[in-house]
Amino acid sequence: MRRLFQTLFATVLTVSPLLAGAAGSAVRGPSNVAADDSEVANAASGLIELNAARERVSTVHGYDSVTSVSVDADRGIIKGYAEFELPSSGTFNTADTIGSSVFGSVTSPVTFSGATGPFTVTAELRFDGSFTALDGLPTLSLAGNITATTFTAIPFTQSIYQSQLAFIMSKATATYEPVAVLTSLATEETGGVETVDPAYAGATQVVVSDAASSLEGIVRLSFEVDPVQSYIFSSNLLGLVTAEPGSFSSGTSAELLASAGVVDFSHTGEFTLYVPQGVTVSGDSLLQNVVVTAVPEPASYALMLAGLLTVGIARHRRRGRGFSR
Repeated sequence: MRRLFQTLFATVLTVSPLLAGAAGSAVRGPSNVAADDSEVANAASGLIELNAARERVSTVHGYDSVTSVSVDADRGIIKGYAEFELPSSGTFNTADTIGSSVFGSVTSPVTFSGATGPFTVTAELRFDGSFTALDGLPTLSLAGNITATTFTAIPFTQSIYQSQLAFIMSKATATYEPVAVLTSLATEETGGVETVDPAYAGATQVVVSDAASSLEGIVRLSFEVDPVQSYIFSSNLLGLVTAEPGSFSSGTSAELLASAGVVDFSHTGEFTLYVPQGVTVSGDSLLQNVVVTAVPEPASYALMLAGLLTVGIARHRRRGRGFSR
C-alpha cells in the first residue's frame, strides 16, 4: 500500500506543474478491465465528472472496484468515492496495481498587486470524508494537500511550499482506527543550490475529527509573497483503498487477504485563498475563492477556522451530497 500511495503522489506532483494554465484535473483507477489503466481528465474551467453513476469494474486481477471523482474547477471543490472488494485471498505480483484510487486537483496561477510587499497570504483546504471496512481489515487513506510554487527564469530561482494532512487506517497500526500524518515542507533552489526545510512553520494542519465515520481536516499554507512574482497554487485530495495484507511478502509478490472497504469524500473539499486588505488578486478561475481579510495571528486564526468550518460544512451539505449510490 505504501508503494502505491507514494507512486500516486509522485505522479501527481510531476503532472501538476504541467497543468499550470489549467484549473482542474481528475484521475480515477482502475477505469476498465485492464485494471492498471486510469481515466484522466483536465479542464481549464467548469465541472469534471468521472463515473458519476458509480459503475462497478470487475478487474482482471480478481477484484471489483468503484471509483468516482468530481472536480469543480471554478469553485475549487473536489469530491470523490473509492470502493474496493477482493472476494478471496491470494498471492499477487507486487508490480500489479491492486487497489482503488481517486484524485482531484484544482490549480491556478495567481499574481498579487495593490500593496507594497512582501505581505502574507494564506491558502486553505477544508475536507471531510469517511472510512468503511465492509470486510476484513483493508487499508484506507484520505490525504489533503496544498502546494504553492514560485520561480524566476533569469536567474533561475524556485520556491515550493507544501502542507499535507493524511488520514490512514491500516492493519499495520496498533489499533484499526484512523491515524493522522502531518507534512510541512519548503524547498528553495537558487543558483543550483537547493535548501529543504522539512518543518516549515508556515504549513499547518488541523485534525477536527479522526473518527472513521466522520473524518474532518483543515490544511493551511501561509507565506510571504512579493507583488512582482507569479505564484501557482494547487490543492488536491487523494482517496485510496487496498486489500488487507497477509503474512507473506517478498520483493516480487505478496499475500493479500479477502477484504473490502470504502473511502468516501463525496461531501466536499474546498480551496480558499485569504489575502490582506488592499491586495488585488488576478489569475485563473479560482478567484471567486479569494477572501480579502486582515490576516489574523495564529491564535485568533484557529478560532476563525473553527467557525468557518462549521459554516462551510453546513452550507455544502445543503447543496447536496454530490454522488448517490
